[in-house]
Amino acid sequence: MIATKILISTLILSLSLSSFAAAHPGRTDSNGGHTCKTNCEKWGLKYGEYHYHNGGSSNSSGSSNSGSSSSASKPAPAPAAAPPKEVIPKGTVMVNLPSYTIFVNGQQVTNSTSKFPVFEYKDITYFPMTWNYTQALGLETKWDASVGFAIRKTSNKAAKLNADSGVPDSKLYAKLPDFNVFVNDVWIDNASEEYPLLVLNDVTYFPMTWEYAVEQLGLTISLDNNTFNISK
Repeated sequence: MIATKILISTLILSLSLSSFAAAHPGRTDSNGGHTCKTNCEKWGLKYGEYHYHNGGSSNSSGSSNSGSSSSASKPAPAPAAAPPKEVIPKGTVMVNLPSYTIFVNGQQVTNSTSKFPVFEYKDITYFPMTWNYTQALGLETKWDASVGFAIRKTSNKAAKLNADSGVPDSKLYAKLPDFNVFVNDVWIDNASEEYPLLVLNDVTYFPMTWEYAVEQLGLTISLDNNTFNISK
């Protein structure tokens, strides 16, 4: 009988402590629990012990930190879209306006206001063989639909360069000429040249390499201090 009373008393005490632990005051987190920091022994808890109220439970990872689960659920930002790849028209090559200053017989060329700008291809300066440029460089050119394009060195004096007024396109695409090319009356296999003659806006452009400009056409060229000079 005495043993039965002791057992009943023990059960009552245990239930009382459980009731205290489940009912003591304090705000709970989103999981329905919190950490005990005040009068813990009174409620049958240890200081700093995390416990649940009202049937709360831990998250799937077993951690009481609800903030980590919410931050981990945020979707990753979408990667930035790659810029579209430029498509160069078939049968053309892309050429660029030079970043350096250009002088013809000491006269500066203004590409931004020229209908036929001087351009650069494979790091070589190309000049348009318009009437104004050929006169400024003392060259002779001839075009014949049945023969092709011919350029020759002359003893003519250089004239003042008159600009071909206009605005160049924002993107420049040149192509190989579909006609014969002659330099000092010698046919050039233009398609096999490393720096071939090119056509832009129906105007033939000539590469000012040392071989062509100096040796073939008798011009003087130099590139110093980011400045390209050419003279007759």
